[in-house]
Amino acid sequence: MSNNNRISEIRENIKSGVISSKAVTLDILGKINNSDLNCFISLVDAVEQAEIMDEKIKNGFDGPLAGVPVAIKDNMRYKGSVTTCGSAILTQKDEINCAVVDRLREAGAIIIGKTNMDEFAMGSSNTTSAYGNVLNPVAKDRVPGGSSGGSAAAVAADLCYAALGSDTGGSIRQPASYCGVVGLKPTLGSIDGSGMYALSQDMDQIGPITKTVDENRILFEVLSGRKMQKAEINGLKIGFVNDFKAWYTQDTQKVINRAKEVLSKIGCSFTEIDLPSANAAFATYCVLGNAQSANNLRDIGTTAERDQRLGKEVKKRILIGEYVLCHPEIIDRAKRVKNKIIREFEEAFKLCDVIVSPSAPSVAFKFTDDRRNKEIVYSDIFTQPPSIAGLPALSVPCVTNEESLPIGVQLVGKKYSENVLFELGKMFE
Repeated sequence: MSNNNRISEIRENIKSGVISSKAVTLDILGKINNSDLNCFISLVDAVEQAEIMDEKIKNGFDGPLAGVPVAIKDNMRYKGSVTTCGSAILTQKDEINCAVVDRLREAGAIIIGKTNMDEFAMGSSNTTSAYGNVLNPVAKDRVPGGSSGGSAAAVAADLCYAALGSDTGGSIRQPASYCGVVGLKPTLGSIDGSGMYALSQDMDQIGPITKTVDENRILFEVLSGRKMQKAEINGLKIGFVNDFKAWYTQDTQKVINRAKEVLSKIGCSFTEIDLPSANAAFATYCVLGNAQSANNLRDIGTTAERDQRLGKEVKKRILIGEYVLCHPEIIDRAKRVKNKIIREFEEAFKLCDVIVSPSAPSVAFKFTDDRRNKEIVYSDIFTQPPSIAGLPALSVPCVTNEESLPIGVQLVGKKYSENVLFELGKMFE
């Protein structure tokens, strides 16, 4: 099967009767059961869904995801299942679906299961889950990234045809880079997040993770309800951020070099832009994100349950969040920096059409690496500024290092310019 658009290909095979959705689903479930990557926390009623879908297809159903197995991150509710958020504290079965689950089902998707994640989406390595570490299928001694590491690893390992993640400061794009897949953080608010456990309502955004850009576009159209119009990308002006240069390594400089090589072929011009507040994005994200997280988790569990069942990272972030909630002047200062970052992006987009950077400052790090290394502490340094500004950003595999480990290129656009990012992203495939 072609790797170009597996979703359309398998959908057409199911539709034409070459194979049934049930057979495809059973094949995927077999791969999951034989996998040692720990990508999934739970599986759901996928076979029953597939049997129903096969009957619907026989009766003429022709949805864009008809019969295609898709995974969802385990912070998105699925009626009848337990949404754990990677934590031992949540044990109640869901009574509702997350809005994106309904969108997927309406398009014909088979929800295969719920992917592992950093506990309550707090982490960037998928090592804070109460259900164990997820292994990176590219190199099992390395992390898959986080917090949507289970989703990225599942797609990379062919344990589903696509997966949903959520992205607050880079939790789709960074694991996509680490696992060598395509990940989109859409424009803030462009996909309905109701029914998802929120980390930070002001930055959280659900988005798709896929093998290819075309597949990502299909998922985004389903989730957003927006049909992507073809964008003209020849001759676009591409901006490179001066303030990111201090973070470039030999590996990440290769991303910049290849981006210029690829985009020059379609007549793009290049300019240097300034985002002087970008280096304050990490602190701004920590203040605003942790404050909202602490507030969101106040009603979860008793004091004894929280003490016994919450992990160290979650407890740490709750303490930070509660501290800043008691000091509104800190939050006010962070909000001023946030507004400054938004204004700087607005000024930058007067000089360019799309901003390009590496998706992460390094390849996936090893489980045994010192977590105090700056590339690990600041693994979201390139992804946090667009999140704070609510902008769409697409990570596409771009280069590999000497160990054949992938690094993605991040394409950042103006609000609601996902169609431009998809067209540019295809140039890297």
